[in-house]
Amino acid sequence: MRNALVVGPRLYLRPSEKEDGGDLARFQATEPETFMERGRVPFSPLAFDALIDDIFKQQPPSEVWLTACAKAGDALIGAFQLFDIDWINRTAETGAWIYDPAYRGQGYGTEAKHLLLEYAFDHLQLHALNSYVWEPNVRSASAVQKQGYRPAGRLKWEDVKHGVHRDALLFDLLRDEWVVARDAWRVSLAAREQT
Repeated sequence: MRNALVVGPRLYLRPSEKEDGGDLARFQATEPETFMERGRVPFSPLAFDALIDDIFKQQPPSEVWLTACAKAGDALIGAFQLFDIDWINRTAETGAWIYDPAYRGQGYGTEAKHLLLEYAFDHLQLHALNSYVWEPNVRSASAVQKQGYRPAGRLKWEDVKHGVHRDALLFDLLRDEWVVARDAWRVSLAAREQT
C-alpha cells in the first residue's frame, strides 16, 4: 500500500496521482455500462494527468480525487471524489466509480464508498454530503441508500444522452446518519468474517 489515507479490509484509498491517467483513460474508453457514457469526448491519459494536476493546485481545494486500490497487488480499481467542497458550511458532493468491471458486484464499491465517507466526515470534518445518480443507474441508487443516504429529490431533465433527457436523483447524508450506517456496515463485515 502506498500513500494510503484510509484502509478497509480489501482495499484502500490514496490521493490520485498524475501517473493514474493512463489507467483512468483506459477504463473510461472500455466502460461496458452504456448508461454511464454521456457522449463526451473521451479523456486521454494526458487529459487525466492535467485534471489531477489542476486539482492539487487549488488552495483550498474545491474537490478531492482519491484512487481506490486493491490491497492485493495495489491494482487501481476506481476513483472516488468529493466535489464542490464548501469549507464554510462543511458540505460536498460525492462521486464514485469502480472502473474495473472485474471488481463490480462484489462489495468493493460499497467498501470504497464507506472509506470515502470516513475520509469526508472523520478526516475533513464535513457535516453533510450529497450524491447525484442518473435515473437509469439503479445499482448506484441502491448502493448510496445502503451507505445511509436518503432520497432528497429529483432534478428533471438534468442530463442528455443520445438526444433523450434523463432525470438525476439526489440523495443526501448527514454525519450523524452516516455514523449509524457505518456501524451497521461494520457489524455486517464482522458477521461475514465469522462465517
